[in-house]
Amino acid sequence: MTFALLKTGIDGLDGILGGGIRYPDDSAAFLCLAGGPGTGKTLLALEMAVRAWLDAEDGATFLYYSVEHSPESIHKKLASDFDWFRSGARISAQPREVPGKLVLHADTAHGQSKLVMTQARPASMQQKSARGTTIDVEWILAEIENHRMVDPVRMVVIDNVGLLLTDLEYFEKRAALLEVRRRLLDSGIHGIFVMEEAHPRDLRLPSAEEFSTDLMIHLSFREEATDFKARAIEISKARHQYYYRGVHHFSIAGRGITRDVYLGARNERGPGIHIYPSVAAQLSMARDQAQFTVLPRGDQPIDLGHPDFNAAFQNGTGPTLRSSTVLLGEPGTRATLLALRFLAAGLRHGERVLFVSTREDRDAIRRICQREPALRDVCLDADGRFAPDFRVVYLHPEFIAPGKFTWDLVRLCQGGHAGSERLPVARMAFDNIYRLQDRFPLIGEQRFLIAAMLDMLRYQGITPLLVDMVPSGTNGGRSDFDPSPYLAGFDNVLHLFFQHREQESEPRFRVLKSVGNDFRSDAVPIEWRKS
Repeated sequence: MTFALLKTGIDGLDGILGGGIRYPDDSAAFLCLAGGPGTGKTLLALEMAVRAWLDAEDGATFLYYSVEHSPESIHKKLASDFDWFRSGARISAQPREVPGKLVLHADTAHGQSKLVMTQARPASMQQKSARGTTIDVEWILAEIENHRMVDPVRMVVIDNVGLLLTDLEYFEKRAALLEVRRRLLDSGIHGIFVMEEAHPRDLRLPSAEEFSTDLMIHLSFREEATDFKARAIEISKARHQYYYRGVHHFSIAGRGITRDVYLGARNERGPGIHIYPSVAAQLSMARDQAQFTVLPRGDQPIDLGHPDFNAAFQNGTGPTLRSSTVLLGEPGTRATLLALRFLAAGLRHGERVLFVSTREDRDAIRRICQREPALRDVCLDADGRFAPDFRVVYLHPEFIAPGKFTWDLVRLCQGGHAGSERLPVARMAFDNIYRLQDRFPLIGEQRFLIAAMLDMLRYQGITPLLVDMVPSGTNGGRSDFDPSPYLAGFDNVLHLFFQHREQESEPRFRVLKSVGNDFRSDAVPIEWRKS
């Protein structure tokens, strides 16, 4: 048996599905979207259907049936709220022939395709005085056959399929759904069921919808410790393919959203649903895509941006490209300046660099660059703006999921999203990671997140430097500071502190770890502005 692939056009969803929905190439894809009220299942089904419709070949027909929503309301929502997901297609509504039905034509580069939206009226909702025709599953199957006589039908969506079968018992309902699935797949038509889950699922007996589908996707709200409800999506069944398990997060963006690659809850790539795989899934995806092969760190030491740092390494050794470094700075040490000098060294060597800050905004960073001779000429242009290859991002406090945090950060390092001009960076400095969950409350497992982020950046070929704050007196043993997480996770660990002598305090640093390099193990004086 060989398989074909149906891409949803929603990158995060295609990502956790390993590229898209797999199905036997002599059949079709069939999936069920389940969730409680307001979770976004209808919009997800609509976006999948609309993206497929607007990418279809000439003459293709797509059918959408909804019990709850009128065709007019769906049309207005897609046009005004989501701008047809910025497809660029010319979409026109055809004259109405019967109540409860709307036909849309799309003119695209592939030709003209058709979306037919129908409001179903099941018998259980029909009143004697109500206008229109009673519509059930058998009626829908008969109409599909009528459409097939005219044009090829590519996809059918039934939203909310359960309301069409309320008069059936469990096994009758299961048999009816299996028959719909069989009829669609035999005809090579992709099918989507949308299922309402008003109550917690009965774990003793899977639903009829679950039995009748090849791919089962659950949408829900998850209440975090902060009393914030995050949108979550999970694949619970995938018959024909490998998928990335776990709970992933998603967001819904409207028409007015314009997206750069900044981290933030309000910053999205465009209108529609955006799915962010969990951190664990993203790490697995990065490893799978790279086939567990990473670029070598290299043999030649790089310029760390400060002569005292460079001099601490001996015998021609030192940190190399793609090695990770952390600066552990006690209060008062100028770790931010040293991180900027690290990036300035990259700029001097023709690299594109990224500075991500959680404590200093862009204006503060610009003033630092203007004041420091080692930074001014390389980090700023003649007008005092940041140099083109020096990107600065200030992170505001945000309620975003860990998966979105790492997803956006990797895209920042890549220089943009698919379809944009990609200008990847070679060096990144992150200032700082101390109590990151205070700025991003949904980030609970900070240590794992940092470790996973370092691994993902290495697969991207980035040379990262991260800054963290440590208590005063860590060098003199006056605190219970434990450096072991840094020693286990980073290639190079540098500790910045003050050596106190009578009435004076002298800034010093110590190399605690550097993989494969010779370095001084004693405390070394450092002059912040030394050139």
